[in-house]
Amino acid sequence: MSTVKHKTADFEPNDLENWFDDIINNMKVDKMMLQTMTADEKKTSFYNTLMSGNAHKIHQSARNQSSMYFIQELLKTYIGELINYDKVPLEIAFDLSDAKILVWAKIHNDDESTEDALLLAEAKANAKFHDYGFFISSTIVEDRDQQSVPPHYKAIKFD
Repeated sequence: MSTVKHKTADFEPNDLENWFDDIINNMKVDKMMLQTMTADEKKTSFYNTLMSGNAHKIHQSARNQSSMYFIQELLKTYIGELINYDKVPLEIAFDLSDAKILVWAKIHNDDESTEDALLLAEAKANAKFHDYGFFISSTIVEDRDQQSVPPHYKAIKFD
């Protein structure tokens, strides 16, 4: 008869104890806030969803939170890379969904260095977040193309 062995955790026993103590203490504070009706709407909604026991709603909430986190991190990484390259397009706009960011960028005519920076920023961000199911896809136009930002995109300005 074979025995299944479980991998031991990569942390010290005190770390485990401290982590659980922190979680329990935070939940006690949340409980008090819910009981006294001082919890904000987001926290109240979170606990209402958990207490409902509705697995679909619980997982949908977790998916929404996960998507929001990864889309924010993907966007921060992409913009951070553009800043590192010190190349700013004439215009840049984004369309965000729950798993991808569409980029629309306008550059000067024949500005290959800014185009390269946009593509490299995309590649680096995608390399970092692809395994989590999140990605960026870019459309790059030149000034002479006379294209406007699509209406469903949100433009940002670099200062």
